[in-house]
Amino acid sequence: MRTVNPRFLLLINILVFCFSTSVFSQDRVVDNAGLLSPQERADLSAMIASMASRYDFDLVILTENDIGYSGAMGYADDFFDNNGYGLGRDRDGCLFLQVTGTREYWFSTSGRGIKIMNSTAGAKLEADTVKYLREGSPYGAYRAFLLAWEEFLDLDARGRSYNIIHQHNLIFLFGSWLLAFLIGVIIVHKWKKEMDTALPQTQAANYVVAGSLAFKEKKDSFLYSRVTKVKRQTQQSSGGGIHTSSSGRSHGGRGGRY
Repeated sequence: MRTVNPRFLLLINILVFCFSTSVFSQDRVVDNAGLLSPQERADLSAMIASMASRYDFDLVILTENDIGYSGAMGYADDFFDNNGYGLGRDRDGCLFLQVTGTREYWFSTSGRGIKIMNSTAGAKLEADTVKYLREGSPYGAYRAFLLAWEEFLDLDARGRSYNIIHQHNLIFLFGSWLLAFLIGVIIVHKWKKEMDTALPQTQAANYVVAGSLAFKEKKDSFLYSRVTKVKRQTQQSSGGGIHTSSSGRSHGGRGGRY
């Protein structure tokens, strides 16, 4: 069996290290709230590095216990800008901020991330991640964040965008099956009707035994009624649209409370 030259392996490792250092000069998983284990941080960082090399797109995860009087949107935008995140000329990327003290979250997009995360993609991103935040599983939320973006970026690489068809593909599949089933039922019913040669009876008297049918009248009287209304709790969510951060850069995004 042919052996690999150790010098060649060393050269490959040096090149990989240099590339990783140039792309990731700082941490992409900034866990200031201390929610992740070292292994979880390493796993998430590896996912981010792999996606960055494939799609030339930056993804950042940031946790904080408290952000003072800053709003989640402004804090996320400024953290992204001030720390030099974003790849390419337009600094393409998305930052996921979780604030444990106020139970806030925000997705800040930059560059082509603004276009990729349209309203439908943003709704999916929230649906995939917020359920884990509510369950107290931050690692699950951040992994779902990266997997959702992997789907968005794969579509973008093929010149497509995440839309309602992708969001409701199971519903469309079930609807198509139901439509085919109904068409089949109608056709079979039509065939059966054409094969039925029995003449219908237009009067029921032929089937009634004389003196066997009698009716008695009954009434139910309601004197009072009471209606109780209870306010339903809903998830607080909002979109930031396209806006300008304090550094003057354009950002998109959405977020809320969990």
